[in-house]
Amino acid sequence: MWLSTRAIRSTDDDEWAGHLDYLGLLQTCEVRSIDSWCNPHVDYSQNFRLTLLDEVWEMLDWLPIPVGRQYYLLFLDARKKQTLPKHLRLKLLGYDLSNQGWRSSLFHYQRWTGVLAPFLQRVNQFGLLNWEDAKAAQAILPEAWCYKPQSSVTIWVLFEVLPFYNQDEYFQERPKAKVGTR
Repeated sequence: MWLSTRAIRSTDDDEWAGHLDYLGLLQTCEVRSIDSWCNPHVDYSQNFRLTLLDEVWEMLDWLPIPVGRQYYLLFLDARKKQTLPKHLRLKLLGYDLSNQGWRSSLFHYQRWTGVLAPFLQRVNQFGLLNWEDAKAAQAILPEAWCYKPQSSVTIWVLFEVLPFYNQDEYFQERPKAKVGTR
């Protein structure tokens, strides 16, 4: 599992609006991705590796605090976890596909056409897939992209870590992780 502070790209930016239009991601309002080209790291942030959900709350003290169009991104390999973490401060954003270099297949390389085109019609407002579509796209992407290296992808589940709503909450006992199922 990985944690970082990221900037949000949106259709308010003409360059991104044009890029999303070119890719066919017309219902995408904000881009959320593990790809740092799509969501750049803020200040000194990077992808910090964590092993337990409880480590997230401690790591937040060390990351840049999101301001304006920024957020805390928590992501993990969806296939390595039998259950997804559940917590009041974790907002499920959706599923991204990326190659070994963490470049998103949804936002990089080429427009999804042919057998991949129907998936674009079902992405959410963040340009991300649901679990079933992510699994299906991962299975057909290699053949659809002629087995190019970028067609071998990992499915990542993305969460936004919501901030504390008041200062008193900060001084309460750190939240304990709860584990749920998909």
